[in-house]
Amino acid sequence: MSLFKTLFRQHPPRHYALLDDQNRCRMLLTAKERPQGEHWVEIAEIRLGWIGKPLPQAGLQQRSGPIPHA
Repeated sequence: MSLFKTLFRQHPPRHYALLDDQNRCRMLLTAKERPQGEHWVEIAEIRLGWIGKPLPQAGLQQRSGPIPHA
């Protein structure tokens, strides 16, 4: 039964922010898959107050960084 659970396990949605050329947040997204584009970074949580501002370092995931084109 554990193999069945492993195959059909739901992955929790992850949060992403779209950054502009000045590293300001332009858009927030919650999705199961990474969005395409090089300016998306994974974030720990969604906060609407971040839109239009630089993301705080505490909001970024440890493994974040620009997501390469797929």
